[in-house]
Amino acid sequence: SGPLTHGDSQGAAAIELAILAPIIFSIIFSIFEAGFIMTQSIMLDRAVSRSSRALQINGSKMSYADFKASVCKEAVILSDCVKSIRIEFTPVTKASDFPTTGTPCVDRSVAIDPVTTYNSGQPSQIIFTRACYVVDPLVPGLGFGLSFPKDNTGAIQLTSSFAFVNEPT
Repeated sequence: SGPLTHGDSQGAAAIELAILAPIIFSIIFSIFEAGFIMTQSIMLDRAVSRSSRALQINGSKMSYADFKASVCKEAVILSDCVKSIRIEFTPVTKASDFPTTGTPCVDRSVAIDPVTTYNSGQPSQIIFTRACYVVDPLVPGLGFGLSFPKDNTGAIQLTSSFAFVNEPT
């Protein structure tokens, strides 16, 4: 190959690849991560809805642990679900009973998990259910993972809510 001349284009494709590859890979990983997070969010919504329906029918026969296990069983793709999810139940008798704070989530930075109050309500009463599942982004420092708000451990908080009326006895 001899000396380079003015019109020589050797290595031009390698330079283009070096410039464009990180952008293309970040877009590909962002699309994959967005799809995976959306799938987890949809599965969480579905699981809370189906488990709430079981609670609606069974009423007080279902404990908090039973409900949590039911949600995790329904949402098969949520990894380490039992340890990463917190569920809250609020019986509603008037509009001011609806929670005004954010959905409570698991704090993975502490070793203890505080007791969650569980009140499945009375027959014919409205119950507002909120769930928060904590998940690590697949690629936290790249693309789509950067845009999500994260907790102090770098996890994304996926939330779901569902309201239902308990069956009368």
